[in-house]
Amino acid sequence: MKARKFLIFLIILVLISITFLGINSINTLDNLAYVVSIGFDIKDSGKLELSFQIAMPSGGSSSSSSSSSSSSSSSQSSESIINSVECNSLESGINLVNSYLGKELNLSHCKAIVFSEEIATKGIGEYLYTLMNNIEIRPTCMVIISRCNAKYFLNNSKPMLEQLSSKYYEVSSTAERTTGYTSDTTLQDFFSSLTDTFSESYAILGSVNDGTQGNSNLEGSDTASIASETPIDTQKNIETLGLAIFKDDKLVGELNGLESIAHLTVTNKLKNATISIPSPFESTNYIDLYMEKSKTKNKVELTNGTPYIKSNISIKARIISMSDDYKYLDQETVDIIEQYASEYIKSYISDYLYKTAKEFKSDIASFGKYAVSKFITWQEWEKYNWLDNYQNSFFDVNVSVSVKSRYLIIDT
Repeated sequence: MKARKFLIFLIILVLISITFLGINSINTLDNLAYVVSIGFDIKDSGKLELSFQIAMPSGGSSSSSSSSSSSSSSSQSSESIINSVECNSLESGINLVNSYLGKELNLSHCKAIVFSEEIATKGIGEYLYTLMNNIEIRPTCMVIISRCNAKYFLNNSKPMLEQLSSKYYEVSSTAERTTGYTSDTTLQDFFSSLTDTFSESYAILGSVNDGTQGNSNLEGSDTASIASETPIDTQKNIETLGLAIFKDDKLVGELNGLESIAHLTVTNKLKNATISIPSPFESTNYIDLYMEKSKTKNKVELTNGTPYIKSNISIKARIISMSDDYKYLDQETVDIIEQYASEYIKSYISDYLYKTAKEFKSDIASFGKYAVSKFITWQEWEKYNWLDNYQNSFFDVNVSVSVKSRYLIIDT
């Protein structure tokens, strides 16, 4: 009986000891620095430069940063700070910053991974494997390829309509759902395409727009621009527009806003988008179409080993701006617009497909998942090597646009 009581006492003592030891080992908020985004650059020496955008603790005053407007901190959000370190790897960089801050970097709230074009051109595979292997980093954080230095990109991420930098990145990634000018790409999406045999990877294209680099050669289309070249007069800030295209783990090209809409249409990811098409009635005017629904059926055939890819696309659209010189409620007029819109959209989608195949040699539309059914065994599929054969593809695109003009117009 005494032995039993003694055993119970020991168990209670051990549990109490473990509890107090655990409390002492738990990191409190005061011991953590929460990273909002991470930037990857390559130095002239060939070494890696990491930039960490760190959220300011609640109640942290921004007075010090506002009083030093001449310093580099003036370009930072008052809700975050930027710390950069030259290092050999992500983990060594984290340890160096930890020693400087006197706190532990926590990556569990990281919203964006930003790679500069320079480092992406050389290859980012090793960094992606490291990021995916880090248990703190969520696979849902965005992957952005910056046309400028990643550190410069983070330094200019200044929320105008949001108070928190973390929320700002979430809002800035909604372009896929609201405009179609880019496609939300997460770390898990990018890594999956990097490691499978059906497709290649792509990422959000970003840059810093200072309001002075507007592209004047848009060939009549406001969507034919990319990040940092939009004709927007604004204060210096980051923007995401277009797609960065990869072959294996290396950046090989860019797509503009209109080509991004084509990509989303072909892959059945388009939520809605507005495009301007030349008027079939007046060469100097444009008609704005709001593409509210699209459905695409893709099919891949192999003839003597050559891929023939067919895309049948149906689109429902609304006319949202036009000239007052035409009867847009007249069915004959609407028929002309539908036919013209179908040919116009077919043209830019075909251009997008041949650009990815012939110029970039990169199947970012994942046509490989339709081609794999043509092979009896997995060994035959791997031997065929779809990702290298995609460049030999030919495309047959059919587009049918159904236009509604009565949505905003009342016939008088």
